[in-house]
Amino acid sequence: METTVVLKLLGRSIGYNAIHNRISSLWKLSKPFQLMDFENGYYLVKF
Repeated sequence: METTVVLKLLGRSIGYNAIHNRISSLWKLSKPFQLMDFENGYYLVKF
């Protein structure tokens, strides 16, 4: 079963790699995840 989370960045924008690294360190997931960049500061995380 796949879980998807939509993230919306508020305030200043940060880069794709910074978000990917931050999610990895905060959530400490046991499996790899996918991060997709959408327009207007939205990101889709699938794990």
